[in-house]
Amino acid sequence: MGAGHFDAETIGKVVGPVGTETLYFAADGQTASDLCFAAAERLISSAGIAKDEIDGVIFVSQTPDYRTPATACMLQDRLGLPRTAVAMDLNFGCSGFVYGAFTAASFVESGACSKLLVLNGDTLRRHTSLQDKGMAFILSDAGSAVLIEASDSAEPMTFSMNTDGSGYGTLIIPAGGERLPKSEKTSERRLDGDGSARSDEDFYMDGMGVFTFAVREVPLLIDGLASLHGIAKDGVDDFLFHQANAYMLKFIAKRAGIPMDKVHVNIGRYGNTNGSTIPFLLADFAAGGEQAGRNVIMAGFGVGLSWGGIAGRLGTFRCAEIISV
Repeated sequence: MGAGHFDAETIGKVVGPVGTETLYFAADGQTASDLCFAAAERLISSAGIAKDEIDGVIFVSQTPDYRTPATACMLQDRLGLPRTAVAMDLNFGCSGFVYGAFTAASFVESGACSKLLVLNGDTLRRHTSLQDKGMAFILSDAGSAVLIEASDSAEPMTFSMNTDGSGYGTLIIPAGGERLPKSEKTSERRLDGDGSARSDEDFYMDGMGVFTFAVREVPLLIDGLASLHGIAKDGVDDFLFHQANAYMLKFIAKRAGIPMDKVHVNIGRYGNTNGSTIPFLLADFAAGGEQAGRNVIMAGFGVGLSWGGIAGRLGTFRCAEIISV
């Protein structure tokens, strides 16, 4: 973990509430699609899935290989999926798994597809200033793969998707797009009033804005999802939330009236992996033994501002172990 220009005391004050213990950096030249490719190959192999049966791939990322073409198109070819498979990119971050799962489930429900890969991946460390104490000790580079497929025995899932674009500046990389192209000026790092330094090409987070948004909206999301799904909130066995930081999760649980022993936390092991946090929770969850029949609510929230959740009863699912590549 790079410490930038911060001393041990400052690092401790940041890392303590966040809960991170280990962070992961992609290797030079390694992209989010490389990480997702490795995850997908591992999943396909361990689950014994025939590639010619996969008819869709959704790549959810804020760090695509190129501005164009869509990275999902290249992953279709690289993974050896049929040319008849639908391929698309979704530009989401911490809510990305829920958005990807919602999109895939919509394709399955419509009958257009029967098996889709949802690949979540980001290499945001490259876009984060190590002199920004609000970001340097939180994010990890990671990729994940989840297969969503049609099944006659599948339990119903309930989705709730939400957006508030007025908060777009709360989590943002200001420069590099069409609105503010990169330039010599945008690459200059400047100190802010909190002692952090970043440029307009670095990922910026309004920490208090994100905290206020999450603790306001996620408890309301949980109540609404439970009601829509027709289950009492205390009948939910497990809550799988995006791993923003440990302190925030405790505050959300308290505000939502959820016992903390039902909220799964693994940010210490992996860091905040953006859209991969819920898949990583599922993998750790599966490693703990048979989970079929448990009522769960999953929730992702972040860039956009966007937030969403999934309520349902788990069936039998298989997970490959989490690997480093």
